[in-house]
Amino acid sequence: MDRSVVRSGFTRIVAICLLLFVGAGTAHASTHGRFTLILDFSTCVTDSNDATILTCAEKDGTGKLVGQIKITFQGFIATDGTCDTNAGCAMSWHEGYLYTLEGGTITVASATAWQEQARETNETGEAPLLGFSIGAVTGSTGRYNGATGTLTMRWDGNLCICLFDVIQPA
Repeated sequence: MDRSVVRSGFTRIVAICLLLFVGAGTAHASTHGRFTLILDFSTCVTDSNDATILTCAEKDGTGKLVGQIKITFQGFIATDGTCDTNAGCAMSWHEGYLYTLEGGTITVASATAWQEQARETNETGEAPLLGFSIGAVTGSTGRYNGATGTLTMRWDGNLCICLFDVIQPA
């Protein structure tokens, strides 16, 4: 068989495969996004039917109310042994988050959290609670449908910064 015919046929097959691959990639495009919410712990209320659930207001960076978060305590990982007598003890635990935001929901089924009381006082003379949490987005609905990614939370005293780093299908 003539090598030029084989090469020409092979080149056509590669070109067709590339077109199909590029076309399929375009059809499944996604959007990477980051957004931040502010959680003010002074807005939190305990669920009257379940003491392990807190519901808190969520605000955007300008202070506008944009939704709510339900925080469900799942279980301790460890404590420093002083938690029975010290509200500011060092501890870590698992909890879940359900955000109900403008036009949809985002769920983090199990995040790992850590918290302890600061050793130094702030400008008001208080030693605030400092904490950190991270978990994977495990579900979403509405305008966030199909979103995957990570939620990272950092709190100092009464305010928590909730940073979403998500990928949403186009």
